[in-house]
Amino acid sequence: MDFKYRCLDPAGRVIAGNITAVGSSEALSLLKQRDLTVVEINEVVARAVKKRGLRKKVKDEDLYNVFREMSILLKSGIKIDRALEIVVNSSSSMQMRDTLSTILKDIKAGKTIARAFSDTGQFNLLTVTMIHAGESVGDVRSAFENIAEYQRFQIQFKGEIKNALAYPSFLIGASMLVIFVIFKFIIPRFFSIFGKNDATLPVTAKILYSIGNFLSITNVYFILLAVALVFVMLKVTNTRNVLSKAYSYLIYLPLFGSLILSLELSRFSYSMYSMLNSGIAFIDALRLSTGVIMDKKVRESIEPAIDQIKEGKGIADVFSHIHILPEIVANMIRVGEESGNLRDIFLEVHRIFDERFRNTTKRVLALVEPVVITITGIIVGFIVISLILTVMSASDIKL
Repeated sequence: MDFKYRCLDPAGRVIAGNITAVGSSEALSLLKQRDLTVVEINEVVARAVKKRGLRKKVKDEDLYNVFREMSILLKSGIKIDRALEIVVNSSSSMQMRDTLSTILKDIKAGKTIARAFSDTGQFNLLTVTMIHAGESVGDVRSAFENIAEYQRFQIQFKGEIKNALAYPSFLIGASMLVIFVIFKFIIPRFFSIFGKNDATLPVTAKILYSIGNFLSITNVYFILLAVALVFVMLKVTNTRNVLSKAYSYLIYLPLFGSLILSLELSRFSYSMYSMLNSGIAFIDALRLSTGVIMDKKVRESIEPAIDQIKEGKGIADVFSHIHILPEIVANMIRVGEESGNLRDIFLEVHRIFDERFRNTTKRVLALVEPVVITITGIIVGFIVISLILTVMSASDIKL
């Protein structure tokens, strides 16, 4: 809770500000420890926090730049408030500057660093927890450095996925555009030679003729309108839940299942490494890292491990009973548990599954190109054969 106070210092001057505490009694105790005489203290209603939570999320690149610069400045011996002032002035994002200015103001008012970051609504629980862990051990610089590394990993990971999908997306889009142009413009003009009587056309020609008629201006507008409505509905509804549900079904597909599992285990393992590297307890790190997993099946398979480890079971034994995980995960965790170095083991697990993800992605993309070309070739071949048959049977067609 946040409390707004007015106090008198030993010199009799009036001091006003905010303080964070569990309750009013703790707030009074903290103020008395500062040799302040409390005149007035009231709980702050968190309306401002709600407004901040409605803001658009900042970009990953902006977050990475902020935490990287903060870690460098703190490493140079600059205090947290001065470091924030420097980063605010150097940030190119207006939204990021506003967020950091709010954080700076809250810290000067007496809030903890983790609470100031949390109240903006711009940072996820994993980031706030890492800051809290660093603040509790007096090493905020390392916390910022670990967060920057995790953000860099996220940016590179998303960038690699986008780059991998760029060429297949272009190939599929170009193929669809070519087929659309053929059916929309070439086919109708060709069949206009034979008039409106399509009864004597070959079967393949009738199919082409029907598709060409379907792709009329009215139907095209209707399709575009339907697509626009779908996008609007996704914006209005909870898009994340819809996409997450659709994404969860991919793991049941033969090739995509291996791809999704490698992707999720790579992100989960790197999150565990970042959490443990920040000094967070293993149970808390496991709970937060499990929340990073997007696939419902993988997440629900790992979640029971949290309670089992709390009960005192061995970490490796618990992970060995998670059937969805490859055997190498439990084996490596067993080595880390016995050597007392789970942090570096999770980093190695991340590297293993990151490499598997890259290799599987290359195999999938290697199949996409010939499949798209083959399907496009079959469609174009069907069109060419249909047109040839139509021309050859022109003498039988009544104009």
